[in-house]
Amino acid sequence: MPPTHHIHDILDLLPQSLKAIRATSAPVVTIDIETRILYRGTLLSLRLAGKTPHRMPRLGRRCFFGFIAVAVIYIAIEGVTVHLSRANPGAHDIENRAWVATGRSWVDRQMCRWFELCGTHHMLFTRGWTWQEGRDDDPPKSPGFESFWESGNEDPDKWSSQEKVLREIPDYVFAHAPYVHLFSGEKFWPSDIGEHLAHISPHLNYTLIKGVENDCNLTSLNKLNAVQDSKHGRFVYLQSDDNVEGHPSWLTSDRNIPSAPSSRPDPGPDDAWPGRDEFEHDDTRPKQQNVLLNHEENAGTRDADSTSLGDTISSTNGRCGGNSGFTCEGSSFGQCCSIHGWCGRADLYCDTYCDPLHGICKDLLHPPPETPKMDLRKRGDESPAAQARQHSFGKSDAPAILVVVDKGNGTVDAFWFFFYSFNQGQKVLNIRFGNHVGDWEHTLVRFHDGKPESVFFSEHDFGSAYTWEAVEKYLPNPDGSDTMLGTLSNATIASVAKRLVTYSAFGSHAMYPTPGLHPYILPFGLLHDQTDRGPLWDPTLNLKSFTYDFHNRTIRSSTLNPRAPTGWFDYAGRWGDKYYPLSDPRQYRLAGQYHYVDGPTGPRFKRLGREGICQKKGVCRVRHWLGGHRPKRVRAVDGGENGGLLGGESGENAT
Repeated sequence: MPPTHHIHDILDLLPQSLKAIRATSAPVVTIDIETRILYRGTLLSLRLAGKTPHRMPRLGRRCFFGFIAVAVIYIAIEGVTVHLSRANPGAHDIENRAWVATGRSWVDRQMCRWFELCGTHHMLFTRGWTWQEGRDDDPPKSPGFESFWESGNEDPDKWSSQEKVLREIPDYVFAHAPYVHLFSGEKFWPSDIGEHLAHISPHLNYTLIKGVENDCNLTSLNKLNAVQDSKHGRFVYLQSDDNVEGHPSWLTSDRNIPSAPSSRPDPGPDDAWPGRDEFEHDDTRPKQQNVLLNHEENAGTRDADSTSLGDTISSTNGRCGGNSGFTCEGSSFGQCCSIHGWCGRADLYCDTYCDPLHGICKDLLHPPPETPKMDLRKRGDESPAAQARQHSFGKSDAPAILVVVDKGNGTVDAFWFFFYSFNQGQKVLNIRFGNHVGDWEHTLVRFHDGKPESVFFSEHDFGSAYTWEAVEKYLPNPDGSDTMLGTLSNATIASVAKRLVTYSAFGSHAMYPTPGLHPYILPFGLLHDQTDRGPLWDPTLNLKSFTYDFHNRTIRSSTLNPRAPTGWFDYAGRWGDKYYPLSDPRQYRLAGQYHYVDGPTGPRFKRLGREGICQKKGVCRVRHWLGGHRPKRVRAVDGGENGGLLGGESGENAT
């Protein structure tokens, strides 16, 4: 039958009973079972053939208008609820009324009060920020912020032996410290809180606090808690002096992208390939070895040690990433670069274990993300102190914050805090919600008798906890290259890899134990985070460490940085702007969700004295696997990069 025939032409071939149904619009339930099966089978055949019956568009329209109707009813109920609550207003209702009253348009205020459509004209008619009080120009660069971290009031020479013990960080905390994969297309990178404080002004709600300019530093920030009417600092906000939507350099912090591996000579022909590509023939391995043997003689081949990371070339020998100087894009070995430094085409190279900085990776939602600007990645040789380590890549100029809490009875919690000057919210139906200045995230490793027991990953206002055995760990490659071996793709190293791997989500910086898409709150994945194996951040290369006594709420600088200030830790206010008023062109609110929300509180208010490992009170579920219906434990990957350690033994001596 020609594909242009209408569905009614097909129905003409059906039994007479179906024709009667079509003419009378009688319900399908009146026909016998045989006829019903034939009718449904015909529709199924049409769909399989790519033909959509005419009723489908009608169903689509019904679903669309049904969704609109439900949305209107919901918004109307929200508006009525707001009006009914006026009879007995609470503090929140009073603040909300004051916020709505700041709207410049009468129509906007009424739409906000009745239908929860606040600031919609900002979205439609305002292209940029128009507030004239801020500085639009990028502020001058500071000579550095390291001196800020030496401004504490402590004199380590006066510490007693007992005091020094209280300030010591156990070695096992660093032995099991996390690596952090930042998202490859990130726009707001790790920040130094000292630099952050240099670009803010303290406000009591929306009012500038005058005469306290000298207290906005790491040493004296806690003095803002004494501001009159601040409720012990609760209503103090560190408001940006600059146009945040203009993305000043201190806000994006792209100079703090972790350093890339330094270039080194290409591996020799004796280096074994970690695994063969599933889509290649059985003779792939010998071919790869031959390429390694003859790569210097190939026309156009350049040695890796003469190739900077800012000028990577397509791999001619199958190596990629790390400090090899090669990318897999355009390589005959495959477009994808495995995190272990080899090009390929199979899922092992292109999916979970893919390095997006040196090849093309699969992405479930978007095209391959943009990598950081190449000139920002030519920083492998800039740190003499870091170069003294065998694996020195991953250092960021923004220090991580380590807070160690001894809970007694052999339990020790190591909180790894990461600060960003800006949190970019997520989009729902192409509308962004949840932006805020200042962002604190953390990963908690819990030890018992010196051994890691479980891990907590902070995610927005909640998080997830896992046993230590469940999470992925990394081990620096024993062959001397600046690449990592992961326990989830190489079962041999499971017994010797000690440092867990975490993933920082794009924009929100929420912490996750795996790369990929992470839906939360809303159904159908409308609201989700995305992580991948972007730049690797090693927080141990630049950190400020402290110990905390949760019984008397006392913070101490550790013996590793005895003169580090602690006043910033006791600050009780917010590390960013108060959510902008309705009159601000940057602000809007739909169904109770704001475009810009309050900045966060600091590490002191993350329940450091928690009994369970989870941040929230109540039931704390500690998972024994990384997700899905089956436990995903450390195991070998079929047909992939498994087997012995590259260039080393499989025992303890390999570390």
